Amino acid sequence: MYKELTKKIRKSLREQWFYHVIVGVVFLIYIAIVIIGNGIFLDDVVKILGFLFLFTGIGNLIYSFSGIGEKDFHWGEIFFWGILEVFSGGLLLSNKLMIAEKNLIEEVSLAIEKITAAKVELQGYLIIFYIGTFLTFRGISHIVTKIYEPEGINHNRTLGVIKRILILDGFIDFIFGVGVTLSMYLAQSTFYYIVFAYIFITSVLTVIFGLTSKYALKLEKLNDELDESNEVEISH
Repeated sequence: MYKELTKKIRKSLREQWFYHVIVGVVFLIYIAIVIIGNGIFLDDVVKILGFLFLFTGIGNLIYSFSGIGEKDFHWGEIFFWGILEVFSGGLLLSNKLMIAEKNLIEEVSLAIEKITAAKVELQGYLIIFYIGTFLTFRGISHIVTKIYEPEGINHNRTLGVIKRILILDGFIDFIFGVGVTLSMYLAQSTFYYIVFAYIFITSVLTVIFGLTSKYALKLEKLNDELDESNEVEISH
């Protein structure tokens, strides 16, 4: 079963590993521009995160199709998060959350002012809460589903590499998700820096995912060729 599953994943990764590397490098270029430019475009970090979610979601949707119908592959989970990532990316890019937040703030502030005669400053909370919650639950999902994945997957080099990277990605998502949520109680610049750091780490991990997948596939191909040659020698 895992041999057949690997064939599907191999084909997908051969077509996708370069996509992950390119996506990671593009966002690392943004990181470099912000650092070299002494904070230029840092205020656009939410839109950049939206693009990151969007491209990550597209990659996950394509990758999920390589194991569709195989319940032990958790393709449904990957497909589910791919949909949510594309949705979240589009949401952050479309400013829908900012519009909804503005309307909500006006209603809440008006209600509070009627009772206490005090003005309330809530701007930015809805976006922060959404991003923090999304990352936290995505992290928990990756950690739990990958740790309890079938043991047979660990016997395959490529699947083992993917599993370890996704578990690491899960912990990163969870830590930064909590950090983003807590930033509601701190200065707004703290939120920007946390998201900026998250984009940097995730970009590096995306590049590593692409390169290690390619390397694992190469080693696996060599091992398969060696096994085939040994079988031929034994048969003779």
